[in-house]
Amino acid sequence: MQIQQLRYFIEIARTGSMSAAAKNLFIAQPSLSQQISKLEKELGIPLFIRHSKFVSLSDAGEQFLVHAQRIVGEVEQLSELMKKHSLLQSGTLRIGMLWIAGYLNLSDILYHYKKMYPGLTYDLKIGGSDALLKMLLLRKIHAAFIISSDQILVQHKEIFFRKLLVDHYVAIVSAKSPLAAKASLSLGDLKDVPLIMPDKNSAFYKQLAQYFDQYFIE
Repeated sequence: MQIQQLRYFIEIARTGSMSAAAKNLFIAQPSLSQQISKLEKELGIPLFIRHSKFVSLSDAGEQFLVHAQRIVGEVEQLSELMKKHSLLQSGTLRIGMLWIAGYLNLSDILYHYKKMYPGLTYDLKIGGSDALLKMLLLRKIHAAFIISSDQILVQHKEIFFRKLLVDHYVAIVSAKSPLAAKASLSLGDLKDVPLIMPDKNSAFYKQLAQYFDQYFIE
């Protein structure tokens, strides 16, 4: 049983005529009659009573019409819903946001996106960069704003990423420190200097640790 056969059946029931239905459906009458006969053979019961100039529904056909109309209507609603999803006119967008989203002006990005696609609803997940990246890889969210490096992200071939902004690491030292006299610092200058680091669970810590390892800085 095919959806197209149900549509053919409904149109014949509406017009009461094979020829009129075929004309409205833009198909040849023999092809239409063949499809209905095939449907009746599959069901094992006649759906129409054939008269000389018109057709009428059998008792089974009247029951079949009720369900056929409901099924076709639901299919059309489903098709329309999926069309809205494809055009971003409907659906829920699950986005991972950093705790510092306000500082990074990420809310402005969402504000403009919402104006472009007002039909969408949003489900925001708040967390650190590592946690959000894991959620993204597990398909628990659709997109995430995270702090990371290209070296980390290129390892995951299944995701697409784009830089929104580039920031710099800054070493803060006492004005009395010999390092304060330098116009700029290299990572090598920080060797054997006691350091206060970000939290070990933060993306900052892991990135700094990778850089420090290159210079054998503990």
